[in-house]
Amino acid sequence: MTEHMSMNVVIHAAFRHDFGRFDRALAAFPPGSRQRADELSAAWDNVDVQLHHHHTDEETIFFPALRELGADQSLVSDLEGEHARMLTALDAATAAMKEFHADPTADNAVAARSAVADLHRSFDDHAVHEERDLEPFAAGQSDTPAMKAAQTAVRKAHKGGTGTFFAWLMDGADPQAAAGLRQVMPAPVLFMIGRLGGRDYNRRIASVWA
Repeated sequence: MTEHMSMNVVIHAAFRHDFGRFDRALAAFPPGSRQRADELSAAWDNVDVQLHHHHTDEETIFFPALRELGADQSLVSDLEGEHARMLTALDAATAAMKEFHADPTADNAVAARSAVADLHRSFDDHAVHEERDLEPFAAGQSDTPAMKAAQTAVRKAHKGGTGTFFAWLMDGADPQAAAGLRQVMPAPVLFMIGRLGGRDYNRRIASVWA
């Protein structure tokens, strides 16, 4: 993980954390457990939504802003190509998780675990590249009007899901990621958003990992 703890890096940490949790949960899955399959399916739905949001926000809001500010064009194009490969892996993992949910056998748990692992590798390859080569440039542009406008556009795009988003980011965040979040938002505000706005996440999804 990069030393620069932007919101983007904090989000990457949350995905990595969740992929690890799914790997362990699917490895330990009790074959035939309808309750556990339901729980993991609900948690996966959240990952699927969050990753699609993250991808779309970068492709349609942040990458265009960074290009406008002078980011290396070939670098951004390479990152977009990685997005395409990552989304193919996400579709495969989501299909495997749906099959597992419909029929929670040991074999389907193994298949789902393998597909999630493939996605984890694809995601990590992209995130490491982005954190290493684009984050330093983005960090230097964080106070520009273009980046502030991009951040405002993202907040407007996901206004209804703010509580779930921050509750997810805080759920199991390591000290470095938690500190990065507090740089973006004061701790009392984070607490209120996570506890009140994130009630549905905490009830349905955080409890899966408790």
